Amino acid sequence: MGTFKVAPEIELFESADRFIEQLCPGPRDVVLTNAVIYQQHLRAYNLKSAVFFQENYGAGEPSDTMVNAILADMKDLPFDRIFAVGGGTVLDVAKILSLSGFKNVLEVLHGQVPPVKLHRLVAVPTTCGTGSEVTNIAILEETESHIKKGIAGTALFPDQAALVPDFLRDLPYRFFAFSSIDALIHALESYLAPRSNPITELFATEAVRRIVTAYLDIAGQGQTAQARQSPSVLLASTLAGIAFANTGVGAVHAMSYPLGGKYHVAHGEANYAFLGAVMERYLERNPEGKIKQLNEFVANVLRTGRAPGTMTLADLLAAIAPLKRLRDYGVKEEELPEFAEAAMAQERLLKNNYVALSYSELLQMYQSRY
Repeated sequence: MGTFKVAPEIELFESADRFIEQLCPGPRDVVLTNAVIYQQHLRAYNLKSAVFFQENYGAGEPSDTMVNAILADMKDLPFDRIFAVGGGTVLDVAKILSLSGFKNVLEVLHGQVPPVKLHRLVAVPTTCGTGSEVTNIAILEETESHIKKGIAGTALFPDQAALVPDFLRDLPYRFFAFSSIDALIHALESYLAPRSNPITELFATEAVRRIVTAYLDIAGQGQTAQARQSPSVLLASTLAGIAFANTGVGAVHAMSYPLGGKYHVAHGEANYAFLGAVMERYLERNPEGKIKQLNEFVANVLRTGRAPGTMTLADLLAAIAPLKRLRDYGVKEEELPEFAEAAMAQERLLKNNYVALSYSELLQMYQSRY
């Protein structure tokens, strides 16, 4: 059995009031968030902390230019803790801002400077997908190359993960759908990864069970069920994050990076674009291995959750969010070999595959999704 570690302290708060009361953000703290989240959930508390809005430094997912711009504005502030209150972009950026010893984040991204923790980080997810609140990796787009790369290391673990369901109350359905699909993919890829073990499997399967059950409720009752299911899915995202923090994720994520980097497709949605193609290839290559157990588990959750007829996971996901083809994002067919080469370069991820995949197989999957 492999090793298993959960680094951050994890606390579930019954309300936003309790979160503020217990953790007490003050003058020696910095809050990194989004303006809409601040207005909806934090403004009323009249915090004495310095507040930075991530979108003031760039739109979309994290990039080196975004991080460097925030870093420049924070460099003269004396503070002890960073409260990261937001989705994956806010949490990943805050992980890097909690480090020391560099002036340009590319120094860390390219391995010239080792990541060293300086500030205590409290991660507060306001979506239910990235699991970043319990992982030791941050993903950045290198602006010049439009390629996403990861910074990993023990120093990137948040010190605390605070789960506050109140902060998901106003989450638009689209963000709920694609972020939770991302969490589901984390759990599925973790379960199939070579480093998967009985402990990570417990976290992965419980995450799958919670998310699939929530989706069945939403598919049956409509989007109004989102509010009822958000607390369970928020916890599922953290469970999936714990699982993949120990096992890694694989080809689905590797294939999504070129789409997300070049066409700025949100991370969860980009992963969704390739989930089916990768799982079909895995099943074709090794149908009697762990993927058989995983498929049986998912089928059982669908049955016990009262899925109608012979509904598959793909059917259920289609009811939650539309699955687009690559051409719908503006991708050109002649770009697919370039995408396959970029995915092959993600060796950090591809080593976590259920089965090894070649360049030609990656290209065929891109073509099947075009």
